[in-house]
Amino acid sequence: MINPFRILIHAARLWWRDWIGLVLLNILWLALQIPIVTGPPATAVLYAIAQRMYKDEYWEMQELWPLLRQLFWPAWRWALPNLIILLVLTGNLYAYQNAAGAAWTVLRLVWGTALTVWLMLNFFYWPFWWRQRDKSWRTTLANCGRFLLLNPGTAVILFIFSVTLISVSVLLAVPLAAGVVGWLALVGVTAVQRALQPVPEKTSQ
Repeated sequence: MINPFRILIHAARLWWRDWIGLVLLNILWLALQIPIVTGPPATAVLYAIAQRMYKDEYWEMQELWPLLRQLFWPAWRWALPNLIILLVLTGNLYAYQNAAGAAWTVLRLVWGTALTVWLMLNFFYWPFWWRQRDKSWRTTLANCGRFLLLNPGTAVILFIFSVTLISVSVLLAVPLAAGVVGWLALVGVTAVQRALQPVPEKTSQ
């Protein structure tokens, strides 16, 4: 299993190396969620910058607009099915939250588990999308699924940490623009990069 705590520490070091740029990027990301149509492309751009930061590549603010245009349709090809699936799962949970009976309890558990797994898959979507040649939605999700199957403990710990961090930020009225979202993008990128590193061969003695 990939060590999740090393992933968090490495992502924090990357964030600290360029925290001013990431704070500004997070403010822009948050602002672009308001028109809705620019929300998914802004998320894709955030992960693109996180990918560059992991590789120690230089980036500038003036690159963001061309990236936003380049990633507009790939981002919406990811967002539309996401929106449908999330609406179905959350809608079922909300509509039948008070339904009595063992069968409804089981169904709520199934829907809740499916929602959790779906969110976990999408946490690693863009890091895999940037690394693979086939940019299709299905291939990317399949790679995310393999990551979860091969590293279930790491994925669960990173996901719980991310949800907790966002929840605490909201409860304490700390703006997400303060850098939380950028750090989480770095966490996802770092996890995928380390998972795809070749395993060193053991030399026989």
